[in-house]
Amino acid sequence: MSAPQPLTNLGPDSPGLRMFPPPADVFVEDQLWLADHLHPLVSVDLSLVDPALSGWTHLVSPIEPDEVVIGWRTAAVAARADPTGMLRENWLPFRMEGDRMRFLGDERYFALSYDADSAPMEPHDFDRLVAHRDEQQRSWAATRAWYDEHGTLVRLDESGAPAWGNTDPVPVLEQVGGIAGAGNWAFDEFPVEFTDDEEGAFPLSPAGRRFQLVAEVPGWHYRTAGADGILLFHEPVEQLALLTFDWT
Repeated sequence: MSAPQPLTNLGPDSPGLRMFPPPADVFVEDQLWLADHLHPLVSVDLSLVDPALSGWTHLVSPIEPDEVVIGWRTAAVAARADPTGMLRENWLPFRMEGDRMRFLGDERYFALSYDADSAPMEPHDFDRLVAHRDEQQRSWAATRAWYDEHGTLVRLDESGAPAWGNTDPVPVLEQVGGIAGAGNWAFDEFPVEFTDDEEGAFPLSPAGRRFQLVAEVPGWHYRTAGADGILLFHEPVEQLALLTFDWT
């Protein structure tokens, strides 16, 4: 049977999507601290990806980085808590427990989990990261408020107004299912298998299974800053979710 065709440019009323899910529906109970570092964007019904699948998984946007990629200062330390070996710079692995995600690492992966005295960066870099966090929290709140009032997703500027005065909606997801294009993310050190034409790519699980693309969207559809592409993958046998980020 051929793979389902990807769905593109979905709006907030598309079936099988839940916009801005509460953290308690996204993260396991003992890891609700993840909401300090990851903004839940959209929950996706896995049957949209493959009719043989059921349940939900979640596309989230990290507040970090303000430069380079997430985990570039911290991944080596936090990865010691990951039994799968998947936690790396620019990659966030989770194990699914029902419809909730368990992060396979610890909070030290996030530079914002440190204080100014213990952060793995110079004090002025940490101060800049804190300012970035505060701005992104405001931006996130403004985007949600606009969505709650208007039912659409639009690009907002730092004041919370439509950027350039443009109220045209942007997609809540640009792709659901199908094959992920082999962007910058695919050329990291993470194990990846390319399609024959090398135009698409699949991350590989610890057991060598292909992850399936669940969804992709620019992070800056939801905040003033974010990755050019947030990619969410799922591996149903090992019950894993995986996020990576494309930067152009």
